[in-house]
Amino acid sequence: MRVLVTGVSGFAGSFIAEHLAASGHDVAGLYRRGLGFAGRLTGRSGLTLLQGDLTALEALPGPYEAVIHAAATSPAPGIDDATVLRDGRDATRALLARMRTWNSRKLVFLSSLSLHGEIDSPIVDETTPILRPDAYGVSKADAERMIADEAGWLPAVALRLPGVIGPGAHRNWLSGVAAKLRAGQPVRAFSLAAPFNNACHVADLSRLAETLIARDWTGFDAMTLGARGTISVRAAIEILAAAMKLPCRIDEAPATKPGFLLSSERAIARWGYDPMEIGAMIARYGREA
Repeated sequence: MRVLVTGVSGFAGSFIAEHLAASGHDVAGLYRRGLGFAGRLTGRSGLTLLQGDLTALEALPGPYEAVIHAAATSPAPGIDDATVLRDGRDATRALLARMRTWNSRKLVFLSSLSLHGEIDSPIVDETTPILRPDAYGVSKADAERMIADEAGWLPAVALRLPGVIGPGAHRNWLSGVAAKLRAGQPVRAFSLAAPFNNACHVADLSRLAETLIARDWTGFDAMTLGARGTISVRAAIEILAAAMKLPCRIDEAPATKPGFLLSSERAIARWGYDPMEIGAMIARYGREA
């Protein structure tokens, strides 16, 4: 299958593109500026790296039967909310228009739990309400709505992701804990006895992407992704430290917000998601970190 992966310079996009190419698909990986994580993919069989902007896709060779839409502008120093919103909306709108000309038949969108905003439910699933999300969350919610509006002709799914971990992971809680451990600093965390499964390994995510483009469906659906099982927050830190073979000092902080667990039941039962158990997932990440 000819597959386009947008945002291939990012962490998740690069691993998904690599996995699909290794599985025999003809993959094009699109990046906007620097190669980033895609730098290690140069010269890989079955994978072509293309530089371009999603809002100017006229020159992009096609058609593509399936698209994995991983591109996004994340909040960072020097990036304002208007840029996050504009990039998310404009890129998705332009991609959908181009997919119509390609007669594409499958779209997998990497969304985020951030679209829920302020979570006050003990269990997060697809029915959890949206409450005051930040600009990044709004950009994901808007993109989901745009994609759902095109579901009459384009089968699509949105994967609502927690922190994604794996070799080189960054910008999430577990990668931040790993950085503290490497630096020999104490890990400050709250609600240490609370249950935790708020993670997705990039290997599980890549396999799910492959499963999705291999099957047929109609309409639009969204699913929450997390790990199997639960462990305590304290155990998550201790397992990661043990796997990294580093000493572990934990300072408990006052809770600033309620914790929650993720329910992946819909993704597992309906879509074939097969995540690792959370303890094994963290241990694997510790060995990779």
